[in-house]
Formats: sequence, structure tokens, C-alpha cells
Amino acid sequence: MRINADQLDAHTRSQLGGFYWIAGDDTLLVQESLTLLRKRCREAGFTEWELFFVDKGFDWQALLQSSNSMSLFADRRILELRLQAGKLDDAGKAALKQALQSPNPDNVLILVTPRVEPASLNTQWFKGLESSGTFVTVWPINADRLPGWILGRMKTVGLTADRDAIAILADRVEGNLLAADQEIQKLAVLTGAETGKPVHLERKHVMSLVADSARYNTFNLMDAALLGDARRCIKVLNGLKTEGAELLMILGALSADLRRLIAIAEQLQQGHRLTDALKREGIKRNHEQAISAAARRHALSALQDMLRQVRQIDMAAKGMSPADPWVELSQLLLQLAGHHILPRSMLS
Repeated sequence: MRINADQLDAHTRSQLGGFYWIAGDDTLLVQESLTLLRKRCREAGFTEWELFFVDKGFDWQALLQSSNSMSLFADRRILELRLQAGKLDDAGKAALKQALQSPNPDNVLILVTPRVEPASLNTQWFKGLESSGTFVTVWPINADRLPGWILGRMKTVGLTADRDAIAILADRVEGNLLAADQEIQKLAVLTGAETGKPVHLERKHVMSLVADSARYNTFNLMDAALLGDARRCIKVLNGLKTEGAELLMILGALSADLRRLIAIAEQLQQGHRLTDALKREGIKRNHEQAISAAARRHALSALQDMLRQVRQIDMAAKGMSPADPWVELSQLLLQLAGHHILPRSMLS
């Protein structure tokens, strides 16, 4: 059967199965689902825990042997498998199928993976696996749901907050749930809040107590520019600059994406479909949406002009031009985002 992560608590209170597959991309939410499931297993008498990290050379026979063997201490066991991808190879599929055909009642098997592609969910192999256990989907918290999630998390530690305070915290952590949770825990400690003795926070409290926990990195920057989010693009760029990021490293990422976009634009001019061009250029799944948006927004000639501008910024960064490389980079990223160029006084 399939359930969402928020149904796992009620599901495991009424029954505990022998096989669970937890799938999702948010580290905190996946870990919390896993922690809850382990707790239910321990309450049911599964006190021994065995962890397997599945990599390219993983020996699936080791899992089968462990599943079929008796515990040294006659305890019931949790067998937990951690995968780096949401897809198993043929050996893994065969091993899981075999383990679930004759399950050991003294074991609970838990598989933890990133998000599983929709196409994989419709395969005959997956449907057979699903009938043998519970598939737990861990959905990410999007921007619209984040304020409600933050408020709910605050209440668990004895905090309440007004709308402005929550909005500031949401903006500071930028979707990083782990950072949000850490900040909430810190706020509880700093204010002396506890369950039963709530403390109410206003905008000024959060402004003074919360550090800026946004995860600035080059991928965030490029993603914002390619998607056309100019405001976030400049915010992340300023964050990178403040943190002492290497401008040449950013230029390298920008140059690489522009070259991919140019190759894609050339294929589009030849009549190829965008989806086919993305595959030929090896664009990864988590980058497809951003690259696609930029490819639809810019013509081949515009992309070629932007790549020439990268070379000019590179010369400025190396002292071969009097231009301010950070200002020029800001202008170029805004151009890539599809927005009007701002006055230099606003970018410096």
C-alpha cells in the first residue's frame, strides 16, 4: 500500500508490517519518518538493528543471509537499507523480491531512498513490491506550506508567533527545513519557552535572534537565474560575495550552463524537441526545469552574446579590465533571468 509521511504515525499505531520503503528528498522529513518507524519497531519488540549502505558494489546476498539467519541474541531485528538513488539495479530488485517472497517474521525490512520517479511506480516489479509492504512518500514542504509547517513546529516547543515573524523566519531559511528546525529549537532555548508555557514571538524578536541560515551556493544562484527569479538571484549572489565565494568559480558554473544552453538552442533550431535535446546534453533531472525555462526564454544569438560577456568578466576579475567584475556579473545574471538591467548603483 502507499501512504504519505503524515499518515505513518496513525498507520503504525494500528499495525506494523514487515516491509517499509521510505522515499523522499528532504533530509529532515525522511529522517523523522525513519525515527518514528524505528520507535514503533522497538515498541513491538524489534530491539536489534542492522544497517546496510547500498553502493555500486553492494553484495545483496549479504542482505538475504542476514534476513534468513537467526539473531545471536534471539532478538527481533530491524534491517535498514540506505540507497543513494531512488532506483535499484537488477540484482537489488531480485534480492528484495526474494526476501519478500518468504519474509522472516522476526525482521522488519526498511528501505530508505530519495524520491522515486513516477515511471518507476508503474512498473510491474514495483507493484509487486508494494503489495508486500508499505511505500511511504515523503513530500517536500513548498513555499506556500512552509509558514504553516514552521508554526506547527514552533508549537511543539512552546512557541507561537505572528505572521510577520513567521514570514521572516521562512525567508531566512529559504526552504531549508533542517535549518528552520535548528532555528526554532534555538529560539525556544533563548526565550525559555516550553510546552505548557508558550512564548509569543513578534517580528522584532525574530529579527534579533535568528541568524541568516539560507544555504547560499552556486547551484542556488544558477537555478534562480535560469528560472527567471531575478530577486532571489541577486540575493544569493550578494550572499556568496559576502561569504567570500570565488568569482571565477561562479563564472565557471555560469559558463558551463551557457554552453549547454547554446548546444540545446542549436538543436532546437534544427527542429529537435526540447526533451530530446536535454537528454543529449545529459541534463540531470533536478536541473531540467531551470534549463528548460532558460532555453524557452532566450534565442541562440542572445546566449552566444552572454557567453562572450562571461569572457569579458573573466578578464575584469583577473585585472585585465577596469570594469567591476561583480557588478558585470550581476548584470549578466539578470539578463539570463530575462529581466531589465538595473542601474549599477543598485548592484554594487
